[in-house]
Amino acid sequence: MNQLIDERVGIYKAASARGADRLAQSQRPDGSLPSSRDVIESCYKGIWALQCGGRTVEAARLAAHVRTRLAADGDVPAPRQEAYFLDIHYLYANGYLAIGTHVLGQFDLSAQFMSFIASQQNPDHGGFRSTGPRSGDGHCDTVSTSISGLAALFHGKSEVALTAADFLSGVWDSQPDRASVFHTSVSAGGDLVTDADAHRLKVQEPGQDWWFVGAPAVFLTALYEKTGDDKHLQLARDFIDYMTQACNQDAVLAPSCGKVGLSAAMLYRVTGESRYAELAVQVADLIVSNQDANGVWTREKWAGGADWDGTTDLLWYDLDMSLEYVLWLDLIARELAGTGV
Repeated sequence: MNQLIDERVGIYKAASARGADRLAQSQRPDGSLPSSRDVIESCYKGIWALQCGGRTVEAARLAAHVRTRLAADGDVPAPRQEAYFLDIHYLYANGYLAIGTHVLGQFDLSAQFMSFIASQQNPDHGGFRSTGPRSGDGHCDTVSTSISGLAALFHGKSEVALTAADFLSGVWDSQPDRASVFHTSVSAGGDLVTDADAHRLKVQEPGQDWWFVGAPAVFLTALYEKTGDDKHLQLARDFIDYMTQACNQDAVLAPSCGKVGLSAAMLYRVTGESRYAELAVQVADLIVSNQDANGVWTREKWAGGADWDGTTDLLWYDLDMSLEYVLWLDLIARELAGTGV
């Protein structure tokens, strides 16, 4: 296992750097990235990802571009076009921006992002609003809460993170039929939302939104490192075991598998259990195998299709995927290298 990890760390770092280099080379004069649609969905991971890939200057240029979209309250409300970034997990984009700008050292900007995020936490149960400041029913979800809790950890807001973890624990414990369905949202009053039209994962079927269970594992493992409280570690384990043992195998094979890979790498570093290293390597190897000759990742390539031709802008979701894998591969390599073995 030790030799395998040593070999893989270099491969993951190299793949991350290739992706970052290719995207940086395509950065536009205004700091934006080569997306076919100028939407927040195509750049919110970029500041953090480009730094991890070694392209710090380009990360700073992207941050300057994002500043032009900043509202007075610290939100980036437009342009957003995808339903999930409006009504399902609004704060997902905001959380990455809060972390990326904080790591970049632009603390004025990161503080504005974090201030807005904190304003969206339900004071009664700790969840974070699925619709952000938009008119809505006050529902909170596991993704908005996990990324917001992780951002709170980066910003030293421990109480915000702890109440977010309590929310996730409540969501986990209140599932009525977890073997079949995972309900992702809670009402403003604290009740699990199980209506027929509410967002849910049919976990025995492929093609589900697996990040609603993967993101909590990343956040909870990070919170365990901060607090040393075993209840956070156990809940992170529960989410990982759920994805790998109770859900369709697509949970660790689909393009959204990166979060389970990162959380597994983190768990390996903090527990030393080889099963987590094996899972992290499995996921990271899968990601590397789907990188195309240009250094990016696309849905077409993942499905066995052709490489990106490099002459046109990427579809926003392919740019999003590419930035995420640049980030996750670097972080997985760091976690595995940090085991000291």
